[in-house]
Amino acid sequence: MARRPGQPTRERRLQAISAWLGKPAALAAEQAAGETVQRIRTFSQATPDDLLAALDLLAGVAGAGIVVHGPRGCAAALAAAAGPWAVTGLDQRDTIMGSEGAVSRAVLSLHRRHRPWAIFVVATPVVAINSDDARTAADELSGELGIPVLAVRTDGFRSRVAATGYDTACQALLALVPVTQDREDVVNLLAGDFSTATEAKALLDGLGVAVNMLPAGADAAAFARAARARLSICLDPGVTGALGAGLEAAHGVPLLRGGVPIGLAATRRWLAAVAAATGHPEPGHLGTPDPGQTLGQTLAGRRVHLALPPDAGFAAAVLVTELGGTVSGLTLDHIDRTHAEALAAFTRTAPDAVLHVAAGQPFETANLLASERPDLFVGTPEVAALAAAAGVPSVGVTPGALTGRRGAEHLARRAAKALANPGFVRRLAAAPPPYAAGWLRRSADWHIKQEVR
Repeated sequence: MARRPGQPTRERRLQAISAWLGKPAALAAEQAAGETVQRIRTFSQATPDDLLAALDLLAGVAGAGIVVHGPRGCAAALAAAAGPWAVTGLDQRDTIMGSEGAVSRAVLSLHRRHRPWAIFVVATPVVAINSDDARTAADELSGELGIPVLAVRTDGFRSRVAATGYDTACQALLALVPVTQDREDVVNLLAGDFSTATEAKALLDGLGVAVNMLPAGADAAAFARAARARLSICLDPGVTGALGAGLEAAHGVPLLRGGVPIGLAATRRWLAAVAAATGHPEPGHLGTPDPGQTLGQTLAGRRVHLALPPDAGFAAAVLVTELGGTVSGLTLDHIDRTHAEALAAFTRTAPDAVLHVAAGQPFETANLLASERPDLFVGTPEVAALAAAAGVPSVGVTPGALTGRRGAEHLARRAAKALANPGFVRRLAAAPPPYAAGWLRRSADWHIKQEVR
């Protein structure tokens, strides 16, 4: 497959890093100097790659099909996908000699059985080795079948930041948006996960704003409507930011920038910005009363470690302070220059916190928690389970669950329950730890080294 021009990695495009442990001020200083130094891991437990990110985003498109061009195992991430998918099933011979015809056979079979309105052909790292020209096959099949058949290149080698796969997927999604000069009183609500958008959509409904949700749950009609929108709003900029930027550049749909609606003050600002951009009147309360009037100081005197995607993580750090708590540590999947303002603010409000940049490195998180000993851990469910096993009261949440006033109430309620009932995690901590004592005695950044070129 010929290389796609103009598809830089997150490292090149945004100076993204995936390995860091230290004070936030040190990283903020590097960003301010204009050149973030790359770090590498001499050992990595499990690092998601761009293929998984691309499949995660594309699988949410309603009625579309996916053909994974690679060995059978490369399609494992789609096992629970709701839509139709197939895999070309490359073997060792195909890896070395090429697999001419495999893409065509898989696409035609998928189309015959499920009649999707669009098909994504996702090339895997194996195709980066054997150089199959999946794009040409996709273009020919698109004409033959009369539907969009789009090649999506992921190779897993060029980038250590899995979010590069979201950018690649967004480039393919933009090809589904037809050009139009018409405009409609609707906003594009961009989210990679339908559950992330539910509460945000309810907030926009309260403003009287019509919503076109993309790409999660979107069908052909939603993509046809995207270029007619007055505004695009990213709920998870690290996932769908490239789609919003593409709609702005190619179709003139403005992209709202300035944070996500997590935290009471942030939600008020977000609603006010949407109202101003769309010309809709602001409700007087904007859906979010002052935290002291409704939630009290649930986390007063508590030290909280957060582990969430970057934009949600920085926003949740502010929410923790609104609830009276202190952020003792923040673990993010990656960080790049789009987070410079949020990082600078975090440096001012939590200068003593530990900033940990890591995806798929639970052994580092376990080590960090052993020395940090926070009062509460708030993170995605899989990481929260690890913290609970270490004896730390934990709340497992998705970013969508933290959205808006309901999200703040949800966190306050769950946190109060976890803190009031520590017996469960104490019993979990009594079991033998999953990591050797020798590892836990080392510093958590033992395997993080500055890259030498």
